[in-house]
Amino acid sequence: MSATPKVVVSDVKAALAAALGADAVTTAPDALDAYTADTYWPALAADAAGTPLARPEIVVRPRTEDHVASVLATADEHRTPVVPWGGGSGTQGGALPIHGGIVLDLRSLDRILEIDDTSMTVTAQAGVNGRRLEQELNARGLMLPHYPASVEWATVGGYVAARGSGVLSTRYGKIEDLVLNLRVATPATGLIETVSVPRHAVGPELTQLFVGSEGAFGVITAATLQLVPLPAERRFAAVAFPSVNAGIHAIRRALQAGHRPSVVRMYDEDATRLAFAPVVGEDLSGVYTVLAFEGDSEAVEVEERRTLERALEAGGQVLDPALGERWWDRRYDFYHPPHQPELPAIWGTLDVVATYSRVEAVYEALRTAVREAYADTGLELRMHFSHWYPWGTMIYGRFVVPDGGPDALALHDRIWEDGMTAALEAGGVMNDHHGVGLKLGPYMRRQHGGALDAMRQIKAALDPNNVMNPGKMGL
Repeated sequence: MSATPKVVVSDVKAALAAALGADAVTTAPDALDAYTADTYWPALAADAAGTPLARPEIVVRPRTEDHVASVLATADEHRTPVVPWGGGSGTQGGALPIHGGIVLDLRSLDRILEIDDTSMTVTAQAGVNGRRLEQELNARGLMLPHYPASVEWATVGGYVAARGSGVLSTRYGKIEDLVLNLRVATPATGLIETVSVPRHAVGPELTQLFVGSEGAFGVITAATLQLVPLPAERRFAAVAFPSVNAGIHAIRRALQAGHRPSVVRMYDEDATRLAFAPVVGEDLSGVYTVLAFEGDSEAVEVEERRTLERALEAGGQVLDPALGERWWDRRYDFYHPPHQPELPAIWGTLDVVATYSRVEAVYEALRTAVREAYADTGLELRMHFSHWYPWGTMIYGRFVVPDGGPDALALHDRIWEDGMTAALEAGGVMNDHHGVGLKLGPYMRRQHGGALDAMRQIKAALDPNNVMNPGKMGL
């Protein structure tokens, strides 16, 4: 097997400039410095220390979808790594150019191509900002019911590539439930479009192949997404449960009876005290749960009443709904100072999902392996359950160590190793909606077993020279 040829940056830059125009390509040091970190803690810590984990050699800002295909063809010809970049809001290091090469900044692909009021769909290019999209849809009485915490920065392409979720997922689903079709560029195929609807029988559903692929299979250039009307009413409720287990039991019964609250956010005792209470401005303790019900008023009344009946049967106490309304109004405050930790703290989110028959064991395993094992470091583990399904739920386990000291990176990595090992051994799946990137790559073999080899073969078919975001997703 021949060695990979050494990349000559000037040759690659010249080829890209010829294809896209010189103004779309830069090697200016200050431009390259803007792509050394997303929100992955080790990348932020390395940047702060002046030793970034990653830095591209070239930044390309394509103006058309055909430009994206041209970049991939050039990268493939020159065996140059290429990493797609949206809003830079990912938490897993998935957009870091760890092998240098090209960063493909998609934010100039920012056109909302069509809003179909009859089918209630929107087709938008990959670089469209989430907040801007939502504002334009709301002005027409519509919404994309996604609402991630990253909405201020994230883009449509990032939503799909990271297989993300938003706060209304219990009713409307995650992004994979909202995608109808995609346009994607790959080195092997150029620009392609998947079947226009997700329910068909003309072969396998290729759209979902690219959902969650994090730029390792190709680059998403546009997506058609399902919309819903702005609800006539959105009503909030708040419940305190006697225990996490009681809360899981109550919500499971409501969902399996067919009820679909749009929001179910259940905080364990520590998360209530350390996260929920400070944001809503109350001195609270216990297992607090925020619920929202939306739609027409009659349906909302029935769904709220029947869901709260399950809560009462499980020993829950129904509280002032103003707590839920305040949570909604301040829901993004959790991700900004003073509620969001800052360096020299260590932080991360142990995002785990499991079926109802296993989730309580996974929760206890995380408590033991992380909260109890690292108590001497000052670690706090704030766990809440924020995305619910008829078959199970996810645990959003945010850990914070106030100051990791000189061995902070080693401590960070040990916490992740112990947390993921405990969750997997208890029957959990190590991620619900944050993606894989660098952070979870080491655990992909444990998670997938032999199926990881099938994923490798798919990548090899679409990206035979391994130029697409190499080193990510355990591939």
